[in-house]
Amino acid sequence: MVQKIIVALDTSDIDQAKKLVKTLYPRVGFFKIGLEMINTGQAPELIKFINKLGGKVFYDVKLNDIPNTVGRAAKVISNLGVWGFTVHSSSGRETIRAAVANKGRAKVIGVTTLTSIAGVSKRSVIKSAEMLTKEGVDGIVCSAQEVNSLKKFKKILITSGIRPIWANKDEQKRIATPSEAIRAGADYLVIGRPITQPPNNMRSQKALSLILEEIEK
Repeated sequence: MVQKIIVALDTSDIDQAKKLVKTLYPRVGFFKIGLEMINTGQAPELIKFINKLGGKVFYDVKLNDIPNTVGRAAKVISNLGVWGFTVHSSSGRETIRAAVANKGRAKVIGVTTLTSIAGVSKRSVIKSAEMLTKEGVDGIVCSAQEVNSLKKFKKILITSGIRPIWANKDEQKRIATPSEAIRAGADYLVIGRPITQPPNNMRSQKALSLILEEIEK
């Protein structure tokens, strides 16, 4: 089972999500559930499905609200059986602290700046990461360009914006290939459409194989 890759199940169709999981598991055992599925109300069912197989769930909810609200939400999320969930750095110190205090067995992963945003200074990402670290998060989401600068915080580093050279860039701006992200020192790579909607009528299994070969090399 490959744990370097987190496959993003960015869909609102639970049957489609389950089909993808069954297609890719156990070659990949880590899956991200995002806002599309969360807002259907079917995320708990999908989490149970993945956990029953033996997989893990990265719950990408990007909590961003007042401390009391986020603290209560963190309690609810931790009881769903997820590996970890996200909170946005822009929510502020007190909110992040509340998420950490109520995380249960789940990990709190801090989001710095979305990889769809261009022109982000590395300094601002480092500053966000420093604040997240001080407030006790378990990991940080960043682009591959920032991984090397964030190693000093000794947190789990999860990179998004991963695009193999054969894949469409879509709306992503701060991108990297899987091999570039691994060489930079990323612990996990979040990969969605290159696997779930690969170009040129490629099958998801084939896309995954190409990415795994690139990582192994």
